[in-house]
Order: sequence, then C-alpha cells, then structure tokens
Amino acid sequence: MEELLTKLPPGSERHSCLSAAKEFKASWVLLGERLTKVRESGQFASWGYKTFETYVRSELRLKPDTALKLTRSFAFLRDHEPNALQAPITREIPSMDVVDLLSQARDKVKIDDTQLAKIRREAFDTEDGPMSKSEVMKRFREVDPEAFKPAPKTTGVVADGNVRKALLLAERLETLLAGIQGLSEGAQAGANTVTSELRIIFMASHGQAVTAAA
Repeated sequence: MEELLTKLPPGSERHSCLSAAKEFKASWVLLGERLTKVRESGQFASWGYKTFETYVRSELRLKPDTALKLTRSFAFLRDHEPNALQAPITREIPSMDVVDLLSQARDKVKIDDTQLAKIRREAFDTEDGPMSKSEVMKRFREVDPEAFKPAPKTTGVVADGNVRKALLLAERLETLLAGIQGLSEGAQAGANTVTSELRIIFMASHGQAVTAAA
C-alpha cells in the first residue's frame, strides 16, 4: 500500500481512495490509543463515570467488549511492536482482530517463544501486506490444533438449570390456574402432571449429583 501510494499522482482519485483506505485501517489504532490513555489514567472518573465500561457504553456508545479489544490490541502494539506506531508509519498495521489474536496467543495457544515470534513477524511483514485474521488463525492452529477454541460447555449444569427454571414456572402456573374459575379439571390435572414430572426429573438429577460428589 505504501509503495503504491508513492507511485500514484497525489490528488488523483485513485491516490485519494488508497489514502482514505490507509487512514481507515489505522483509525482503530488512534481510538485504541485514546481509550488506553483514558483507562490507564482513570480520567473517566473526573467526567462523572464510575467505571471505564460505563464511560465507553454511555458516552461513546461502544460495547465494553469492543473497548477491551481496542485497548488490549493497542497495548500489544505499544509493548511488543512499537515500530508499528512510529510516525510517519512506515508499514501497514494489521487489523485490530489480527493484533487482538496476537495479544492473546500466550494464554490461548500452546506455543513456544520462537514459534510465536515467527508468526508475529509473518503477521506484520509479509510482502503482500499484513495477514488476515483467518490466515493468522490458520498459522496458530498449525502449531496447536486447539488454539483459540472455546472451552467445552458444561451441558449437564445448563440442563439442570433449565429444568429448575421450568419447574419454577410450572409451579407458578399451577398456582395461577387454581384460582381461575371455569377451567376444566383436565387442564388443571395436565398442569399438575407437568409439575410433578419436572419435580421428579429435577430431584433425580440432584440426587445423581450428590451421589457423584460423595
């Protein structure tokens, strides 16, 4: 991108479009820098916000997760790739998603320092420009097939929670139906049956958990 910009006539439509694209790609870095300063200095408190998350959500209309990704990614560049932030920027900066992956690699990938350094160099210094998120992910999974995969869901706990919620709702419904005049005995009996079966399922699963714990 930088090389092509030097070859195009300044002020031309093509030069303007390419320049705008460059600025767009770098805009996340500027916002990340500003947010990092605000968070680390605690300035948001003097603006009337109790937490950084409240500030970004209420004033900037940013999701806290997005703000976290911005600050985490900028901090990674500042601490590990400072040359990428030098002005004027001499090389194209990867996307925020790519930098965010790199910033979390030590925690979410089984990888040694040499392998990580190699992937970082590849992410920043390819001849065709920075790698995409999918390309970086592919490189990490060549080293560790489980890289960045979410932890398996505890389906047993979730299912038990759903049964408990259903039982509470069924008991509530049973109570409400008892006070409704004109309701057939069959409808009331059906509600009672649902409540009873849910209670049996819940108690059985609770009993299994207790036995397993013992």
